[in-house]
Amino acid sequence: MGHGFIDRSSRLDSHVHRLDARTKIIVALLFVVLEVSIPPQHLLTFVIYAGLLLWTVALSHLPLGLVLKRALMVLPFSALVALGLPFVRGGETILFCGIHLSVAGLWILVGTTLKSMLGVVAFILLVATTPFNRLLDGLRGLGVPIIFVDMIALTYRYLHILIDEAIRLRRAAIARGYAPKWLPQAIIVGKLVGNLFVRSYERAERVYGAMHLRGYNGKIPTSAFSPFPVHERFVLAFMIIILITVRLLLK
Repeated sequence: MGHGFIDRSSRLDSHVHRLDARTKIIVALLFVVLEVSIPPQHLLTFVIYAGLLLWTVALSHLPLGLVLKRALMVLPFSALVALGLPFVRGGETILFCGIHLSVAGLWILVGTTLKSMLGVVAFILLVATTPFNRLLDGLRGLGVPIIFVDMIALTYRYLHILIDEAIRLRRAAIARGYAPKWLPQAIIVGKLVGNLFVRSYERAERVYGAMHLRGYNGKIPTSAFSPFPVHERFVLAFMIIILITVRLLLK
């Protein structure tokens, strides 16, 4: 099984794709920091930030449906974090279907959902418009510890192997009468996950041994860093100014 599905759109040609990876990483991180700091009641700020993301999607020529499909995959997890707040938080309440819901809790639920969606879309755009090797070079150029960059590189390199291993485990379980239902088969699912972890750990040890025999000294060889172009600095400064201005003016 191939693993190019992660960044298969990164080879397209657009203004966003041609930006330096360091520029996109800094802008994505700043965007997430700023949008996370938005109070839930400031819906206009969320709308403007969402508009900036849609504008970026249009410039990158990425299918909007693909971006939204990937972003919606994390929606249940993000909403689940604050799902209980409307029922337990005090203060003003509203009556809905005979249930008193906390207004403050509802705002937190809405804010959590919007923030997670915007943040996920920002990082989807980062990965979908940057080839993985350039993304790793950008992280190294920004001073991210080498150990973390190498872990990301190895995870990406062997992700398809882990997926194949999970598929084989699931196929073997189904052949032995396993029915893929979460609640009734929770114990079996846990055993499968544990088995996958053990096999992944053993494979990681074998990979490390093979790398050590080939001269690995704690750092994967990489190409030299390219200088940060002047026009990229202007683009980065322009994007930073826009993001901060929107956040400050609509605080």
